[in-house]
Amino acid sequence: MAVVKPFAAVRPAADKVHLVASRSYVSYTKPQLRSKLYENPYSFLHIIHPDMGSHKLHKTANLEDRFLMVKKKYAEFLKEDILVKDEVPGYYIYRQIKNGHPFTGIIASVSVKDYQEGKIKIHEQTLSKREETFTKYLDITDINAEPVLLMSQRSIELEKLFADYLSEKPEYDFTTTNRDRHQLWLIQKKEDIEKVTKIYAGMDALYIADGHHRSASSASLCEKRNKNNHQPDAPWNYFLAYILDENTVRIYEFNRLVKDLNGMSKEAFLKALEKDFYINECPPLYKPIQKGEFVVYLEKEWYCLTIKVHTQELDAQVLSDKILSPILGIHDLRKDKRVSFIDGPKGLEGLKQAVDKDKFAVGFGLFPVSFSELKSIADQNGTMPPKSTWVEPKLRSGLVVYELS
Repeated sequence: MAVVKPFAAVRPAADKVHLVASRSYVSYTKPQLRSKLYENPYSFLHIIHPDMGSHKLHKTANLEDRFLMVKKKYAEFLKEDILVKDEVPGYYIYRQIKNGHPFTGIIASVSVKDYQEGKIKIHEQTLSKREETFTKYLDITDINAEPVLLMSQRSIELEKLFADYLSEKPEYDFTTTNRDRHQLWLIQKKEDIEKVTKIYAGMDALYIADGHHRSASSASLCEKRNKNNHQPDAPWNYFLAYILDENTVRIYEFNRLVKDLNGMSKEAFLKALEKDFYINECPPLYKPIQKGEFVVYLEKEWYCLTIKVHTQELDAQVLSDKILSPILGIHDLRKDKRVSFIDGPKGLEGLKQAVDKDKFAVGFGLFPVSFSELKSIADQNGTMPPKSTWVEPKLRSGLVVYELS
């Protein structure tokens, strides 16, 4: 049984939504951030990054001071009616159309207790320092503006509800500069709210696709606030989530780049690979077509590797166990600065460019993880290696804000 709950969101004024909603701030370089802040006074980035002006970074003494600035800037956006709180609780149908592919799901508040009890399943461990920082952020700012992406089983009943709403004019309908279209419908009818709640209540589990640190931090906040003031109906007992049918989420590979060959020549490196892989030259930009197959880009040449002894392990784990650790001396993907990651949507062309710029010696292309693999690992309480999946859709910050008190 998955517990979801309607809530009264804080949202951009309709005439400013295209200006307010932003990509996640981590996707911008500092020059890009300054440009956005200088050009657009309505961007949610002003809230996320209140210590960065258009020309320089305003350093604060500590994280608490910076997070208090976030809280203050958020209050200013509310006062100026850039952001407005809905008068009644509801659910929100959000559709993002990317490269012609529509992602349609429900934005809701989801039970932290379900996460704590394993009904919201994970496939990735969190970094404690990052989790602590985001918990502090939530506690001080009192807002959650980036939904966790959750996957659910398919619901025909929910699809019928979507069809009814999607035939009506949306509350929001705008296209961003990366050519993604964003649409939002409000579900505020009592009977439809009850229907959505009941549909998810009939599901045994939900699966995290993206947002492990956000969900873990929400759970930490819940524990902290309930320790001295237990209120089962308080907003902090829930976290903001975007729930999609598991069949519509797109899972891409996360490719690897390594700065050097650990002192080996190209010939010695290829010879070392022969222990566990069949090696063949392949056409430029060749993409792995099955599990157990890898592509290597090295000194402007492409090679296809096929594992000699097939295993049930994820390809990312095989790459670490058979190549990165024993041959290239990379034992901890989270800490070793010799390895970098490039998301699948950038493609092998992106991998090639990174190597050709001489920033990296070799690139590895992987076959993407399947949803069945992800689900199996989560069901067994297992975890994937770092950066095993790149999931779409990527959500905009500030499109829907969940207040925590």
